[in-house]
Amino acid sequence: MQKFYYELFFKVEKSYEKIFIDFIFDLGIDALEEKNEGFFIRSEDSLENLDFALDVFIEKLSNLENKKIFFYKILEKKENKDWIEEYKKSIHPILIENIYIHTSWQEPKENCLNIKINPALAFGSGHHESTRSCIKFLQKYAKKNMLALDIGCGSGILAIILAKYLCKVDICDTDILAIESAKKNAKINKVKFQNIWCGSVDQANKKYDLVVANLIADIILVLESDIKKCLNDNAILILSGILDKYESRIKDKFQDLKLIDKIQSNEWISLVYKKEIQ
Repeated sequence: MQKFYYELFFKVEKSYEKIFIDFIFDLGIDALEEKNEGFFIRSEDSLENLDFALDVFIEKLSNLENKKIFFYKILEKKENKDWIEEYKKSIHPILIENIYIHTSWQEPKENCLNIKINPALAFGSGHHESTRSCIKFLQKYAKKNMLALDIGCGSGILAIILAKYLCKVDICDTDILAIESAKKNAKINKVKFQNIWCGSVDQANKKYDLVVANLIADIILVLESDIKKCLNDNAILILSGILDKYESRIKDKFQDLKLIDKIQSNEWISLVYKKEIQ
């Protein structure tokens, strides 16, 4: 073990957290800890390049949004300790109705559907409000033999739950690291996905009975047409990762579908639509 390690802590406006997390994982970082209303990245290698990349990223994003986006970060060199063990201690299992999400080093819970998830992906471990809402909806709407698609699968947690409910599940994500993580987590949970591709919903070659898109509002709006094209008659569509300030825009775009359910958790909105036969 080296004598020192590097720790980068950052905070950003809530609506941009997911974009930053995706950017960081694209750069090859495979673990972070969500704590103190921000995120910690630790490594025995220097994080100076990542520190610089975040400066460039926030500058370009602020220019694109034409506003100053709140962003704070600090990079420190610290005396080494077993911070991996410390990180493990910070990850707590969660119970969402009958689904118990835990790590490989934690014990399963009796009389629950137990899901093991690699907690490296901050979004998709079940701790984020949007993911929790999706999990509640899956317990309500997922049925045996449904053809299901998880758009932007991340860690694969939602797809794994669908597979546990005996749905026939396809997954996609534009991040190859997310695809690999989902495949590994599927293996840990002893389930299989039918079709897997690195890319977006526009590459789907069939229609589905249930589609879940736990993304962010801007991406959902861009994908609206492609999402609708892959829906069977009477299909269920779960949209999540939507800040409440974008709720009306999402509802306007999807008004040709029937809104049948909604959960709001803090500022995050999750919606369920049904494609009724015309």
